[in-house]
Amino acid sequence: MKEIFISTGKLSLKISWMLVKIYVPFSLLAAFLKFSGFFLWVSPILSPFMKLLGLPGEAAVTLMAGFFGNVYAGIATIPALDLTFKQVTILGIILGFSHNLLVESGILIKLKFATARLSLFRVAFGLLAGMLMNLILPDEIKGAILNPYMNPEAFSWINTIKAMVVTCFQVLILIFVLNFLYELLKKWKFSQVIKQKLQGIASLIGLSPNALIPWMAGFVLGIVYGAGILFQFNEKKTLTHKDACLVTVFMVLAHAIIEDTLVFVVLGASFWWIFLTRIILAFIVMKLLSIGNTYKKFLWIGLAKS
Repeated sequence: MKEIFISTGKLSLKISWMLVKIYVPFSLLAAFLKFSGFFLWVSPILSPFMKLLGLPGEAAVTLMAGFFGNVYAGIATIPALDLTFKQVTILGIILGFSHNLLVESGILIKLKFATARLSLFRVAFGLLAGMLMNLILPDEIKGAILNPYMNPEAFSWINTIKAMVVTCFQVLILIFVLNFLYELLKKWKFSQVIKQKLQGIASLIGLSPNALIPWMAGFVLGIVYGAGILFQFNEKKTLTHKDACLVTVFMVLAHAIIEDTLVFVVLGASFWWIFLTRIILAFIVMKLLSIGNTYKKFLWIGLAKS
């Protein structure tokens, strides 16, 4: 336990520092844009489209930050906006499907599992999911802002800096807990039993048993880890082309499912609406593609042809 605690702590500090270097600049940028009146200028221009998502026009800044940065860049802009818990939840759903496009797509392209078109697929899928959930979600969603300094109505630079510091510590704790639990799970004597149960789920959605490990890695830990393991399995020629394509699709739609969801919960989003929406839609897409060789008809979304 002591060794796991120390190794997890070191890893969490390393990851958190990398994320803080992204979060802080975007948070300051968003605060400056609000202070300068940029949001008041851009909101009327983007409102017609953003209204389809149930979002104000200035929330486009959050989407752009998430698309080209990551979820931490996206949430860094949220405190500067006056959003309801429903709107934060919708942003969590959209960016859950389509964040960090440059890095994540770059990795998949480099490993020859995808082309640049997969980024466009993710953005389109995320926006369509946002429009759908805007119609389905109740107006009153229960949530709680866990950072006491995030008050968009009473803007001040002091509160902005305090909010950044608190959020950075929350990110560190979140990443440590998730990594610690993952390491414990790997050493748990019943982990093989869970693996056997998951094999049944994998076969249900059209995957072979060999694809279970890369699928789980992407689902729980994210595209960087999942793509690396997928590449190792593919190099050993233990995966079929169908397996590689299905895992890639599921991975880009539902990866790092716990961490990416919880960072929005800190700002008042509903955990279960984001979590279940991503999983259910990813499973539906994967199940449809797994029927026979249907997936081959959709290689144009950016999947590797061989």
